[in-house]
Amino acid sequence: MVNSLEVRAPFLDHELVEFVMGLPSDYKLRGFTPKYLLKKATEAYLPKEIIQRKKKGFGVPIAKWIKGPLKEVFRDLLSIDRIKREGFLNPGTVEKLLDDHILNKKDNRKQLWTLLVSSSG
Repeated sequence: MVNSLEVRAPFLDHELVEFVMGLPSDYKLRGFTPKYLLKKATEAYLPKEIIQRKKKGFGVPIAKWIKGPLKEVFRDLLSIDRIKREGFLNPGTVEKLLDDHILNKKDNRKQLWTLLVSSSG
């Protein structure tokens, strides 16, 4: 947790967990509303839009990293020479994926990240 965002830790306090585990089920789930009690407890402090919004993930800016600070890492690890040496992938296809992404022609972040983590092991 030194280098990451962690917001669940307060909810892992053993006394809080024990208290909530002893509550009736309808306090925790009301119809199709999960976290009912938490939402009720925070509605005086948070805007309605926050309490009622859908779950959101924490996005990682991989697409920007490929075009910026990690561009040379991608160019090195996914170079034509390296791809040819390994002999598993079509070097031209990998080069096109990377070039199209860097030139903003197509968002290939998922494919490129998969290739990077597969090739660096």
